[in-house]
Parts: sequence; structure tokens; C-alpha cells
Amino acid sequence: MMSAEPVLVLLAVGVPLLYPAMALRSAWQRAMRFALPLLPVPALMLAVATDPGWQLELPWLLNGGLWAMDELRRLFLLLTALLWTVAGIYAVGYLAAHHLRRFCVFWGLTLAGNLGLTVAVDIGSFYSFFALMTFAGYGLVVHEGTGEASYAGRVYLVMAVLGEMAILAGLLLASAAADSQLLTDLPQAIAGSSRRDLIIGLLIAGFGVKAGLPLLHFWLPLAHPVAPTPASAVLSGAMIKAGLLGWLVTLPFGETALPGWGAVMIVAGALGSIGAAVLGVCQRRPKAVLAYSSVSQMGLIVLMVGAALADHGRAPVLLSIIALYALHHGLAKGSLFLSAGVSLPAGAARRAAVWLLITVPGLSLAGLPFTSGALAKLAMKESLLEEQLEFALAGYLSPLMTAGAVATLLLVLRYLWTLTGNLESGRNPPMLAAGWLAAVVVSLVAFWWMPWNVEGLVKPPVWLPAAYQVWALAWPMLIAVALALLALVASRLVKQR
Repeated sequence: MMSAEPVLVLLAVGVPLLYPAMALRSAWQRAMRFALPLLPVPALMLAVATDPGWQLELPWLLNGGLWAMDELRRLFLLLTALLWTVAGIYAVGYLAAHHLRRFCVFWGLTLAGNLGLTVAVDIGSFYSFFALMTFAGYGLVVHEGTGEASYAGRVYLVMAVLGEMAILAGLLLASAAADSQLLTDLPQAIAGSSRRDLIIGLLIAGFGVKAGLPLLHFWLPLAHPVAPTPASAVLSGAMIKAGLLGWLVTLPFGETALPGWGAVMIVAGALGSIGAAVLGVCQRRPKAVLAYSSVSQMGLIVLMVGAALADHGRAPVLLSIIALYALHHGLAKGSLFLSAGVSLPAGAARRAAVWLLITVPGLSLAGLPFTSGALAKLAMKESLLEEQLEFALAGYLSPLMTAGAVATLLLVLRYLWTLTGNLESGRNPPMLAAGWLAAVVVSLVAFWWMPWNVEGLVKPPVWLPAAYQVWALAWPMLIAVALALLALVASRLVKQR
């Protein structure tokens, strides 16, 4: 390992952990606030400026720690560091004196956990960082101190404890089967274990709490509306992806075909994608709509996870596309959440520009041609062609993906509609505006600069897609617009009566 890499990784994880000690002195409050955007910078440098393949051994940590970087972890680290950076800029302008030090402490601890689990390869480090992120996140959820926030925090905490128990049990059983404490040894051992189904069930349920799996998602629509806006952005854009990463590094993808578990995940993904959209379009608060949108989008990813479990031969390609889609969704959704806290400036031209900057990431999320969402959705559709997959439910994946695309745009349109009655007029604090604009730019531009040497994934000519590809992306969006207009007309007719 080169000398720069251990310094960067230790800075990325270690500096945020200093925040509880810094909070003991009120004189450090200002420094803690303005340092928030700087905390993820070492991790961002690690993802962008270093090559995968390095390892850092920590024999003094627990039973011996091992941190490392491969292509998959690099993508997740890039997403995590980018989103926490722009959200940190936003937070500087968003935060008032109200519980400022407390917010900074929980922000730093949650960030340390989120970054640490991404590079951890040994089970002890991974679980410790995952638990740190989960329980420190509680402080962000209840930050405002209202009764609604306290209730959301209690639900979050109950679900978190249940999830952590399932994860710990699954990891311990898998570690015993592998006779190893490294995550890299678990998939093969789980595939051959006599307790295979028990271990897989525990890991799917445990990480599914964080990933918003249907029936385990209850905390999401409660936590997002009450959490501070920058916290909502990282909760949905980055932390929810930690559950997905947990699946990708532990479940036996490519080791053996698991059509039963694949079917369970496909059904769960369909339920999440479509069911969350039905609930989401009924919400009146913008961040509640986005919370259900996150559940819906994760449902599409769960469909891919189910396909990868069912067809072990296609798993490597499917996992690459899952990581690609996760990057796209995390950046776009983070931008949408941050837009919920901006104010509309004076002047028609400036207001129109703000609305355009709010809308474009949402349309990208829905698969607007010539955006990162278009590439991600085309890659998903092409990888899920029935003739390429060998399991019973393969024929249902394409129509489910189409239904999910319609659901995505319906939720985006509902978000924009609810936002019209919630955005205030006035000037935005400079750092808040800078953080939001940075999030928009990152969501639209950074995707194309990502490392593309992911196994099984080839960058297509995205700026000149074929006509049939444009139509494949456009017609679900047209259906969603037609449904939205129909609902608008129906609601006005009902009011007239």
C-alpha cells in the first residue's frame, strides 16, 4: 500500500470521530460547523485519486482489521463522499444555533460509520461501522426535538435494533461456516452451508431495514420529513445504500443459483417499486413524497438483486449495473432532498431558473434521455432481457421495470406539485445555495467522470443513443404525464362539486 492511502483512509474515518471531544468546548462550535464540508474530502480523494487494490492491515483492531478498496467499494465510496461533501456545504448555511454542537457530533459519527463500512473488509470493522452509522443517525432524525421527530426516532430506533440483531446473527453464522473473519470469504461459505437459507434470510432482513425493503421500510417516511434537510439527503442518498452494499458483499452472488430467494426479492422489489408509488402520490409533504420515492427506487434495485441471486451466471454483470444505478440514484435523490429547503428568489427569470434546476435531477431520476438516469435505466433493461436470464420469473422483469419507470416520474411530479406550496420566497444563505447548486451539478456531471472499468459494464455512446432507445425511455414518461394530468383534472372536478 502506498504511503498516501493509509493517511487518507485514516483521516477519512478518524477526523469525524474527533467531533465528540471537540464539542466539549463551546469555542470549537464555529470550527466544527464550517469544517463539515471538509470531513469527507480525504475519502473523496481516496476514491478519485488512488487505484483500487490497496489494503491496510490493522492487527491491533479488535481481532485484526483489514480495510481495502476494490472496484465495487470504490463506486460506493465515491457516492458517499460526494453526497456528504455537498450536503456538508449545504448544512453550513442551513444550521442555526439550535443544538448546533449536537448536530455536528451526530453528523461526524454517522459520516465516520458510513465511510468506514465502505472500506472495511473484516467482519468486526464492517459491523462496528455499520452499527455506528445506524445509531448515530438517530441523533440526526430527532434533532429538531419535536413530538413528531421523537416518534419517528423511536420507530427508527426499534427498526435499527431489530436490523442490527439480524445482521449480527447472520454475520456470526456466516463467519462460523467460513471459519474466517473476512467478508470476502463469506459468499462461498454461505452457498455451501447447511444453514444457508437461515443465514441468507437474516442478512436480507437485517440489511433490508436500512435499504428500505417493503415491510421493513416504516422508518423512512417518518424520519425524512422531520430530519434536517441535509440529514435527509444523506439518509436517503448514501446511508440507504449501505444496506445494498451489505447485500452485495455478503450474499452468495455467482456461487450458486438461488431461484427461491431470487423470487422472494423480485416480488419484494415489485411491491416496493409500485406500492411505494401508490402511497407516495397521496402524501402532502415534499420530503415524505421523496421518502416513498426512495423506497420505490430501491424496489427497482431489489429486482436486480433478485435476478442476480436467481441466475448466478449473469450475477457479475448485474452487480455492476446495480452499483451504477445506485450511484445515479444517490446523487439525484440527494439533490432533490436539498432542493426542499431552498427559497425562491425575486424575479420571474430567477424563479424559473430555480425551478429548472430542481426539475432536471428529478427528470434524470425518471430516465430523461441524455441524462445519467437514461444510461442507468437502459443498462438495467438490457441486462434483464428474458432470453439472457434462466429462471421462472425472468419474463416479468421487463414489464415491472416499465411500471417502475412510470411510478418514478409520478412521484417526481407529485414532489414538484407539493413543493409549489411549500417553498418560501426570499434569499438563500450563500453556503446553502452553494451546497444545493453543487449537488445539482454533481448529480448531472460527476456520473460521466466516474471510473468505468467496472466488470461487465461498458460505457455506451450516451449522447447519441439510438432512436429506439429514446422511445423506450420516453413512452413510460408520457404515460406518467398523462396519468398525472388525468388525476389533476379529476381532483378539480371533485372540488367543483
